[in-house]
Amino acid sequence: MTIRGEHGKRHFCSYAVLSFVVLAIIFTTALTAAGLSGDQTRKHTLELRLASHEKMEGWEKVPGPQPQNIPLWISPEIALSNRDIAHAYVDRTSEGKPCVGIVLTEDGSLKLARLTKSHIGENLAIILDGRVASVPKIMAEITGGRAQIPGLFTEESAGRLAKGLSVVQTGKPESVGVRNKFEPGKHKFELRLASYQKVEGWERVLGPKPQNAPLWVSPEVALSNRDVARAWPTQSSEGKPCVGVLLTEDGALKLARLTKSHFGKIVAVILDGRVDSVPKIMDEITGGQGMIHGNFTEEETRSIAKGIMMK
Repeated sequence: MTIRGEHGKRHFCSYAVLSFVVLAIIFTTALTAAGLSGDQTRKHTLELRLASHEKMEGWEKVPGPQPQNIPLWISPEIALSNRDIAHAYVDRTSEGKPCVGIVLTEDGSLKLARLTKSHIGENLAIILDGRVASVPKIMAEITGGRAQIPGLFTEESAGRLAKGLSVVQTGKPESVGVRNKFEPGKHKFELRLASYQKVEGWERVLGPKPQNAPLWVSPEVALSNRDVARAWPTQSSEGKPCVGVLLTEDGALKLARLTKSHFGKIVAVILDGRVDSVPKIMDEITGGQGMIHGNFTEEETRSIAKGIMMK
């Protein structure tokens, strides 16, 4: 959300620069090595277990990653599983190759943090559909709650794996890499204080796509549809479709107070219950005018602008 003050002076126009700890979970095997053929659309299972190349009493002996298949002993206790995945989606590695991104649940993030903190220097078995795909070593405590699964994926196969990993106990897959369209009708707009660190009493949600990094939002709504006097489709300075908003007098005062007292904090711009952007407060905002950014089409900006005005 970009807010401009009076006389067109820009007071606040930045997205938060996201810096995340990416989990040290790297799958270097191909789909076939993990037993995931290209035509599969079923549920896929993921497990993390402590592992050892030396025999451990009570642990199960299994073949290690292909092609060597060196014997490996894995703990009977499952450290993480599908239940600990909040969201899986199609992502890209730093080299631009298709991969699967994973956001862990709050409970899953805590499990991984405890596991890695207490077992530094030990091995983890990354198991897909019952086969060991890789055996990384724990080098440090992992607190980021996010991961990437690289491999020899196409966009299509990464999408199938992401969908399969998102199948929860109900057996129904989550939407993967597909954004709900903003159809004509009322659209709910909210502005709330937010944090990438857990805040007691705040709600944990998924951040903007495609990363969907975990985010905590305040239960207090700073601005809503009632604070919008006018909304219209427009374009950002980069030429991308967005929505311009003019706040009511009361809305402008609310925003001025919020930004004056929370300098340096971030806010979540929420449409229909989903976070579309997370800008950082850089100055007190007194102009009462702004822009709502997102991965919108021109048609969607028209729908959003009309929908926000439906009180």
